[in-house]
Amino acid sequence: MEAIHVEKIDKQLDLALKKVASESDLEALRAEWLGRDGVFTKLFKTVGTLEQGKKIETSKKLNQLKSKLKEFISMKREAFSAKKQERELAKEWLDLSLPSRNPGLGAIHPIRLVERKITSLLRPFGFQVVEGPEVESEYYCFDSLNIPKHHPARDMQDTFYVDPEGVFRTHTTSVQARELEKGNLPVKVISYGRAYRNEAEDSSHQSMFHQYELVWVEKGLTLSHLMALLAHILHGLYGRDRKIRFVPKYYPYTEPSIGAQIDCNLCENQGCSSCKGSGWVTMVGAGMVHENVLKEFNYDPRSVTGLAFGFGTSRLASQFYNMPNIKSLYVNDLRQLRSLV
Repeated sequence: MEAIHVEKIDKQLDLALKKVASESDLEALRAEWLGRDGVFTKLFKTVGTLEQGKKIETSKKLNQLKSKLKEFISMKREAFSAKKQERELAKEWLDLSLPSRNPGLGAIHPIRLVERKITSLLRPFGFQVVEGPEVESEYYCFDSLNIPKHHPARDMQDTFYVDPEGVFRTHTTSVQARELEKGNLPVKVISYGRAYRNEAEDSSHQSMFHQYELVWVEKGLTLSHLMALLAHILHGLYGRDRKIRFVPKYYPYTEPSIGAQIDCNLCENQGCSSCKGSGWVTMVGAGMVHENVLKEFNYDPRSVTGLAFGFGTSRLASQFYNMPNIKSLYVNDLRQLRSLV
């Protein structure tokens, strides 16, 4: 059989590579040399007819040429793809330094809107807005608020502990404790922000949520003042036609304790997942400040009384904007949030 001249084939391949100027040329080259009936297929069939001494050497050289061709094809494909992408980007090019015709202003978050609405309703009463840390000590979060060591809220299943002496605050009531510690009368403060609990998440519970709290300590305050204040806020938010009812509750830091409920707007008082089938949604936990809390901060329960409440602002917003699942408030879907406000 006639010998295979690898050097001659190498030169032929080099000439073929130089002629490639487009993707179609590259595909034609691949088919001609690497196809089922291509040059290399025929050459390797010929190798089988060579003498044993020539087979190994010729096969090795042909494989080197084949690898050379494959690398060339791979590199050219990437180069053609990059040029194609550059052409497409050039068509879509925008000068980002130019001022936009549509600035795309954002929207205030529904929870923030509800916070502002409640604050405006309380402004005539002379309350001051204060803030506190989200990572708290157990003293301000539990001990100072008459929450005993064995209380379930302090269990690892309910509280996120960040170190042996610190927790993610489970309620913004810890801010109330910090303000009561200052000892000034009257105490008239509101606070709001994020709180954290190891909750099983559902349509009305999240492990991270927002609260809006108030504490008022002064001479002569009664439960009637508290109920009237809560009714003022709820009617101001939802309208005078919404029904409100008060139910007994238990909180370690208030006595007596109550909860204020409104008729569920999502199901029109018929029962749904948000109100757990009752037709009523608990919007706020409240009560008269427990005498143990007053004593903790050196107030005389015989001289002054206090009232306090804590709204779940996430739940307020879900009712205000008719959202059946409060998780919708936290998914950062701008289309949904803009449609609400």
